[in-house]
Amino acid sequence: MKIKSLLPTIVLGILFMLAIFLGVEYKIRADEGRRYTFNELLGSYVIDLNKTKLGNEYTKDSNIYKSLSITFFPDSTFKMNKQVPFMYDSVGTWKAGNVTEWCWLLFANFKYGYNDEHPGSQFTRPYEEGSDTFFLINAATPRDNRKTISSIYFKKVKYQK
Repeated sequence: MKIKSLLPTIVLGILFMLAIFLGVEYKIRADEGRRYTFNELLGSYVIDLNKTKLGNEYTKDSNIYKSLSITFFPDSTFKMNKQVPFMYDSVGTWKAGNVTEWCWLLFANFKYGYNDEHPGSQFTRPYEEGSDTFFLINAATPRDNRKTISSIYFKKVKYQK
């Protein structure tokens, strides 16, 4: 009789332990995914003007932008080789996402709000297209209220370990 009355408590205890286990397992896998993406992103990339649509405001200066590069460093910083109006800053930090999360660029001189849930400009994990590796910045924060480019593609040119 006593075991029968304890059965709901035992079942709830088992379900609670299972939920904790699954939550920890999910976090471990999410962190592993971020580490994998982090290592994949390390290196240098150059803007791909064939895939990036600069729009009317920036097309006339495409010769200036064609050599735009960005490098992701192992200390979670990034650096671009020049300032451009469609990216808020040429230096800052970056965060890798996993398969279900965006990666993020955090510009050094941008004043992010304390309560910003996702500060920065989001970008994709690296992906292969043919024999090339790309990532896409989705609507980067522009400088000085300039026009936003909705999709900025970068092609990997140098790998870093």
